[in-house]
Amino acid sequence: MVSMAAAGKSNEASAIATGEFLAAMQSLHGDALRTVVRFGSAVAGEVFTGQSDTNLLIIVDTLPLSVLLTNATAVQQWTSAGNPPPLLLTLDEWRSSADIFAMEYADILHRHEVLLGTAPFDGVQVQREDLRLHVEREVMGKLLQLRRAVMAVGNDQGQQRSLLLNGLSTLMVIFRGVLRVAGTAPSKDYLQLSRDVGALASLDATPFERLVQHARREVQIPVPDATSVLTGVLIGMEQLVAYLDRAGGSARTGSASS
Repeated sequence: MVSMAAAGKSNEASAIATGEFLAAMQSLHGDALRTVVRFGSAVAGEVFTGQSDTNLLIIVDTLPLSVLLTNATAVQQWTSAGNPPPLLLTLDEWRSSADIFAMEYADILHRHEVLLGTAPFDGVQVQREDLRLHVEREVMGKLLQLRRAVMAVGNDQGQQRSLLLNGLSTLMVIFRGVLRVAGTAPSKDYLQLSRDVGALASLDATPFERLVQHARREVQIPVPDATSVLTGVLIGMEQLVAYLDRAGGSARTGSASS
């Protein structure tokens, strides 16, 4: 387990980095900056040591090339510190893109923290069929990515374990989307989230639970076990794709942003 002191130092460093980036965005965009919103695992309730979960949505009035170039240095510093690139949209784009970024929108609308400004979320909804299609595409994309990665690392079980852990946060985002498609509010606890998806899609959640426990530093996955965990994850993702495909036959269009 990670010590409370270590976790506190990590959170403090993250807060300082976020504060500096917000100050830079305010300085660069001025009155054109509508809002900065944090979303993802940090807001959902679980952060893994060594992995940044400071996902930011930035909404501004306009984004001409000159503004993007002005932003470059601040964003480069932000990402070089281990943070994911911010999701940067104009206000008009934000209001019209829920159908093509359904999984991200559902995640943002359900759990978020407004860091600056006022979030223009009123009237923005995610339709369930848009979400189902997006989640199915992401699951299939993740499965293809895993297959390519397996061929790249071969039989090196240490690298097999690393590639699984590096993709864990993305898996949890997908799992939240899967449950929302089914009309179920996803748990903040990643173990319970994995179990709920397993029960819903009739797949073995054990490999995903083991990844969560390893990332929490509760129960480590021995390197010799990496191949068996990887096998279980690949099978589970295949079953999840099949479940979502079947769900498409009976999906009803409706709001999925709750």
